[in-house]
Formats: sequence, C-alpha cells, structure tokens
Amino acid sequence: MALKFSILASQLLADRQTVLRSVSWPVLVWESPAQRWDFQANACSVTPARARAPQGSLELHVLELRERFPARNELKLGRSLDNDAVLEDLTVSRTHAFFRKEPHTGVWHVVDAGSHNGTFVGGVLIVPGRPTPLFDRSALRFGRVEVSFLQAAAFEQYVHTRLAPPPARLTHVG
Repeated sequence: MALKFSILASQLLADRQTVLRSVSWPVLVWESPAQRWDFQANACSVTPARARAPQGSLELHVLELRERFPARNELKLGRSLDNDAVLEDLTVSRTHAFFRKEPHTGVWHVVDAGSHNGTFVGGVLIVPGRPTPLFDRSALRFGRVEVSFLQAAAFEQYVHTRLAPPPARLTHVG
C-alpha cells in the first residue's frame, strides 16, 4: 500500500525518530499523475472509474519495500494486488520485478522478472533474471513508471528538497 508523501513528510518533520522506526526502509517514491475517483452506477454494482486530473499535476506516493509474506527472501513488485509493492499502471507487468537484500553486505538488488516493458536502473535496461545492485537515490523505471529508491537518510534529504521554497530570482530593474 502506498503512503501519501505529504503525510509522511509532515510526520517526519514533526517526529523524525518515530517515522524512522515505523517505516520499512528502503522506500520507493513514485511521482504519479494525480487521479481522482468518480463513482458511476451500473446495473450490477458501483464500480470506480478513473479520470485524470489536470495535465501536469503530480501525486507523490511512498512505497515501502516491506515483505507481506515473510517466508520469502525477496519482495515482488508489479501491477497485481498479490505483490509486496503495487504500481497501478498498465505498462507495469503483473509481476514485474523482485527486490532482494544481500544478507552479508546489506546491498539491495533489483531483478527483472521477464517483464514485458522492461526494468531500467539509471536509464539502462537490465537483463531479466540478473540481479542489479541499487544505491541510494537510484532512479528506477518499470514500464513507464519512474520511481526513486531511497534509504532513510536519502528520503530525509528528498523531503527537505521537495519542501524547500523555490530559490529567489534576481531580476534587473531599469
């Protein structure tokens, strides 16, 4: 389940230690197009129909890399709801990729699961089935979905950067 970035960021600024203890690190930050939900009645039931928000508006989501099924040693990412991290986008395969943490070094790896649209790390298509190491602030792409891989310290920096006021612009008068 994706956490709202705005809520997590405000909690981090208010009580840093609680957030650092309660969130499973690392996380993926996904800047998705903002969506609103309309409910349309049909003869059988009420089903949600998605409608896009105005062009250019983004919604930030934080996906924890948290194991839902502890018996496995990897985390699944994909479009279907049985994954540990779910990206609701048609360019993401049902099971798109796996994340693994190397037990001896603590380095995280991503493995493409033979997805239809590929997995990219730093803009480079990775070979399906071959683990690729991830570092703080790694840029990942699953299909057309771009996310940032962030450990706790990098997430803090990301929050401060996103919430900082825009720099003042000097203009010439006269």
